Amino acid sequence: MFFNLDTLDILQRMDIKYTLDRFPPNWIKRLYDFFIIIPPGVKTDNYWFYNISNLAYVLVALLHASWMIVFYFMGQSTMMYTQLISVSCYATALFFNRKGYHAWAMAIGLAEANLHQVLAAELLGWGTGFQNFIPLIALLPFLKYNESWVTKFALAFGCLLCYMYIDQFIKNTPTTSNLAPAYANFLSTSNSVICFILVALWGIVLALSYQRAASALIKKEQEFFAAQKANEQAEILRKLELKERDNEIFHLRNIELKDRNLEIIEQKQVIEQLVTEQEKIIRKRTGELEEANLKLIHTNDKLIVILQYYSHNLREPLTRIMMGMTMYEYLSTDEFYKDILPQMEKAAKDLDERIIAVTNIAEDII
Repeated sequence: MFFNLDTLDILQRMDIKYTLDRFPPNWIKRLYDFFIIIPPGVKTDNYWFYNISNLAYVLVALLHASWMIVFYFMGQSTMMYTQLISVSCYATALFFNRKGYHAWAMAIGLAEANLHQVLAAELLGWGTGFQNFIPLIALLPFLKYNESWVTKFALAFGCLLCYMYIDQFIKNTPTTSNLAPAYANFLSTSNSVICFILVALWGIVLALSYQRAASALIKKEQEFFAAQKANEQAEILRKLELKERDNEIFHLRNIELKDRNLEIIEQKQVIEQLVTEQEKIIRKRTGELEEANLKLIHTNDKLIVILQYYSHNLREPLTRIMMGMTMYEYLSTDEFYKDILPQMEKAAKDLDERIIAVTNIAEDII
């Protein structure tokens, strides 16, 4: 009554998701991830060897742990406690292997295996078959293709020396422990079976490791290809954005240039209008100057006429007056008043008339 159908559907989905998240159990998922997921410390070119050795160290460590139980029931305390050291060695080798120190991990694993077989042959005898594991583990160094050949042959030669030591010095000597024949027969049979099982597991592991390494490499290549494609697409998008931005800038510049062209055209029109007005003013002033020049020329002509008139008409009566005045010194007063003074009066009248005429001409010019 408090939930609608949608709410119930959501709760059912949450319950299913919770169930799926808890199945399989967490420890199974962790165990699966332990063998499937490659640690970040392992380089790509070591995927192949890591897959092989990682499973090998785990299986051999479990085998030694099972031997603890077997030797406990056999009453072999020395071999039982030795298994603790062996399991610790393989745990250390497993740690180094997952950190990417594959050569060190391989050296620890092979050293433990060889010394363990020597001790087992010394305590339990040749007939128990522990020495048969040495040729099998000698194959491990050669599975790491990118390791130096000196290291490979050195580790393989160490395996050979241990096997030859057991064959030459321990094989025909009496055992330290008095192992019951039934126990010795059990160990011989079980070790032979385990050797064949390990050989079969080697083949299975090699095939699976090759498949996993190839899948990991293909995945890396796909991721690299996807990243490269993403980078190319990002570069293309960046170039498109730059081109779009350049086009926008170019468009804005065209608009700006167009506006400037319009301004230039308007300014040109204003300048042309000003030039036209200036030409009109110049033409007007030129006409006025031409008219003024004509007036000046006309005035000059009038002035020349006045000057000519003055030189011919004004000076003549003036000269007669001046001559009459000079005669005053040479004539008597009666003669001067009778003969000269009337002439001077007439000359003065002539001068007055001619001055009036010059004044009229000057007024005409003005």
